[in-house]
Amino acid sequence: MGTISSALDRPVRTAAVIGTEDEAIHVARTVAGLFDLSSPAASGTAETRLDLLSRSGLFGISVPTEQGGIDVSNTVLVAVCAEAASHSATLGEILAAHFTALEHIRSFGTEGQRNTIFAAARSGARLARAVGRRGGAELEALPLAIVGLAHRLSGEALSTPCTRHADWMLIPVLGDGGKTAGLLLPTRIDGLRYAANSCEPAPGGVQPAEPVLFKDVLIDGDVLLHAAGEAPQPPVPHALDLLLEASRHLGAGRRALRQVLEGATAPATIGLLSARLAAAEAMAEEAGRAIDAAQIGLAGQHRTNAFLAATAALTVAQEAASAIRQADSVGMEKAEQTLSAASRAALEQSGRLLIEMHRHAPEAET
Repeated sequence: MGTISSALDRPVRTAAVIGTEDEAIHVARTVAGLFDLSSPAASGTAETRLDLLSRSGLFGISVPTEQGGIDVSNTVLVAVCAEAASHSATLGEILAAHFTALEHIRSFGTEGQRNTIFAAARSGARLARAVGRRGGAELEALPLAIVGLAHRLSGEALSTPCTRHADWMLIPVLGDGGKTAGLLLPTRIDGLRYAANSCEPAPGGVQPAEPVLFKDVLIDGDVLLHAAGEAPQPPVPHALDLLLEASRHLGAGRRALRQVLEGATAPATIGLLSARLAAAEAMAEEAGRAIDAAQIGLAGQHRTNAFLAATAALTVAQEAASAIRQADSVGMEKAEQTLSAASRAALEQSGRLLIEMHRHAPEAET
């Protein structure tokens, strides 16, 4: 039977305690190096790296203070996920899914669910996310079947990379009365099967979504979160989901910019690309502050502001990352033609500074 406590019936981890927001960013930078397969620091199997991630303390940094956490700001969550994604797309997705799932627990979970999950996260437990799928198309929610007095789940979903090594997965389901609810399932229960054979990243560093199969999984009432339809709209977890997706694009943009800096790209082009990325980062920070306000504010306007800011941040981050990946001389020349002489001169100077900083980065670290 899939009960919330069953996922904890295993050897207890010992996770580090992260006490400050600056420490959280420092730890994220260190862990990201271990997941960067192009770096000499990366070693061991995917399972080894995931175990180190659990022991790092990062999974507990967004736990509310009333549950013993430090409840870092959402701007710090952006910084952590972007730093991770700049080295490993897989790590960025794992962290973003975990933090968003914890926000679902904060917003919709019962007191018992919050106490159990938050305590586990502080000890290194990880939450993954999944979305239902049928005939190759994504579903808003997987339907639950009523069998006697119980609910059972069958079907297919796509989940966060390496879900088999997580502790719980959060998946939207269609419950009684046609309402969508969050279903919190332990990742190792009867009737749940993972189709992927490996957790190692695919060539290119991007881990594909992991197929998960459910066959007649018995659902206990204590694994259902409150129906999303009963929550204030737009819900805070949705805004955070958009923002952390933006952070992953920021990380991808930083990774692509490092590659551009390795080439013979014109300084003005580098300056322009960097400026676009910096603008996206500033918008993400602003969205993080808006979500901070929505988490403690009671007015609907707080949630609306958070959603609008997160949507804008995601859009600009996607555009910035795409511009860097697809940068070409013709496109950059056209973009530069719209700038004033002062702007072009500033971008030329900033580009030269970035090139110089990049060339001397290894010396600065030693």
